[in-house]
Amino acid sequence: MHKPARTNNFKTDATDNRGFSLLEILVTLLVLSGSIVVMFSGFDTAAKLDMFASFESEAAFLAERELELLKSELLQGRIKPAITSLNSRFRLKPGWKLTSVMTNAGNEDTVRLICSVNKSDRLFQLESFVFVPEAGARQ
Repeated sequence: MHKPARTNNFKTDATDNRGFSLLEILVTLLVLSGSIVVMFSGFDTAAKLDMFASFESEAAFLAERELELLKSELLQGRIKPAITSLNSRFRLKPGWKLTSVMTNAGNEDTVRLICSVNKSDRLFQLESFVFVPEAGARQ
């Protein structure tokens, strides 16, 4: 039996392009570096939003606790409704400041309570109303 002669499959032609050109590699690196920059900026934004959400959550808890204490004391008669500013009666973390303001709400028997929580340049305010019969807030 006659065997066919082996032929060389490799071309030695100068027009054969088997590799990547320098331009293709540079474009690929540009796209890759751009996507990495976008990804890391997304991580930075996510970290900032997480810190903001953490502040909002803790500030809401502190303000609600303070307002509920004020409402309870107003309704039990321990404190009288008056247009005044009050400091927090709870111990806070360093750098946190909580103040409450009591004012009239238009109706004599309704007291408006505003609680502000500060931490450096961030501010959170929570507002509530309580009905205290025959005890309008006085100046």
